[in-house]
Amino acid sequence: MRIQLLDNITGKWSMQWIIGWFICGVLALSLGFWKFTEHQALDWFYLGVSLVGLICVVSLSFRKNVMGNGLGMAATAGEVVVQATSGAVGLMLAPLFNFFTHVYGIFYWSKNTDPDGDMVPKSASKWIWILTIAFIALGLALFPIVNDWLAQKGYNVVEDDGSQFLGMIDFYWINVLAFVLSITAQATMILRYSFNWWIWIAVNFVWLIVNLMTGNYIFAIQTMVYQINAFIGLYEWHRSEQLAKGKLA
Repeated sequence: MRIQLLDNITGKWSMQWIIGWFICGVLALSLGFWKFTEHQALDWFYLGVSLVGLICVVSLSFRKNVMGNGLGMAATAGEVVVQATSGAVGLMLAPLFNFFTHVYGIFYWSKNTDPDGDMVPKSASKWIWILTIAFIALGLALFPIVNDWLAQKGYNVVEDDGSQFLGMIDFYWINVLAFVLSITAQATMILRYSFNWWIWIAVNFVWLIVNLMTGNYIFAIQTMVYQINAFIGLYEWHRSEQLAKGKLA
């Protein structure tokens, strides 16, 4: 389905959109930084990492290899430093995974580009969908076991403190779902499957709940900014995929 506004945003208005979205993202993150952090050195560092992350994710949504995967490497390396410095060694696992996928992506995407040098997305067969769902199910099943083992070593990823969302859903499982979906979305994005943005949209909804429950308001703001970009990325990748197939005029 063609939507004229989104066609313009991902087409002739793309640069104006990117600049406007980035400025709004900077303002939102800066507001969150000044209002909800203590302005310590680590807070400043994470703000810088978040700003790099803004450029990274918008570049990925518009299929830019070097800007997307290159800055993705920088942003995830920064996240590793933040988690390590704060003592959350277990939380280094996700950004470490993302870092190495970006390393792979920068070479893989370069081999699959259109005449403009932008990466060409691909559609998923039913077997890829089945494999993705199976991976998520396996991840949800194995994560508690791995997390408990890491906890015994002092490096647990998610702590089960017994808190609940809306008095019904264990906060622990919301964190587990966010972690597993994030890994899945990252992998399918690097492998160029356009449906990855549907997973990122789901991930952002889950992370928003996590961040609001933990009082990480700067992360919640970042999540909402990323969510807008995820919808644009979904449309842009799907449109580019259809163009590559010759199904879209």
